[in-house]
Amino acid sequence: MTDSEKEMYMLYAMLPAFKRKVEKSLSIIRDAFRIENVKWSASISFGKDSLVLLDLLHQVTDRIPVHFMDSAYKLPDIYETMELTQQRYKFDIFKTHFADGRPMQEVWERFGIPGINRTESMQNKALQVLKKEPSDRWAKENGYNGVFWGIRKEESRSRRWMIMSMGVTFENTQGFYRCAPLADWTARDVWAYIVSRNLPYPKLYDYQKFQTRDWIRNTGWATTDGANEGRILWLREFYPEYYEKLEWMLPDVKSYT
Repeated sequence: MTDSEKEMYMLYAMLPAFKRKVEKSLSIIRDAFRIENVKWSASISFGKDSLVLLDLLHQVTDRIPVHFMDSAYKLPDIYETMELTQQRYKFDIFKTHFADGRPMQEVWERFGIPGINRTESMQNKALQVLKKEPSDRWAKENGYNGVFWGIRKEESRSRRWMIMSMGVTFENTQGFYRCAPLADWTARDVWAYIVSRNLPYPKLYDYQKFQTRDWIRNTGWATTDGANEGRILWLREFYPEYYEKLEWMLPDVKSYT
């Protein structure tokens, strides 16, 4: 990140509207902890949004278990950030594996290829089976019935609909609670918070060619979501060794470069 970008975010972080947004998120977290008979955990990917969430949580409590969904396809930046974040907060990480460790080719065969031939309904089903179910299973097996997550309305139409219809903190039909303290945040809010709090973040967000920092995803190198918006070009430019692996696994990606 350039000095001028840092200065811009620092100035933004001084605005009263931004400070009110931070206080509102802290209030959402405190209210969630007041709900009786809910044992909370935090779903942390070590991407930009979840790093902000983690810092907010640690302003309220230092006893929040962190759940991380690992895979064989994460970029190394994520693990570097994870280590720095652990040093900052001194917490334990509990891991499960994306898709319960299934090979990515098997995932593609069952659910289609994101950003290429996966429909919206297939995407919703994939997220449920590959991410939510393993995560929820870990929580239930360890006695947690609530999870904080860093989703924002700005990210997608489906997330906006869910938050608008369910609220930022809600209980699902299975009696499991979810809380999204960053629901109303913009990407600029997220970066202003990261810069003003001097939080470590994955360097992949600074590789702003073909995609902007606001929309770069911290998902693994085998993720093709956003292929038409430059995701594959971005991977080839900044992580050529991982692009070669992806091309070997999925020759069709060559048509997006």
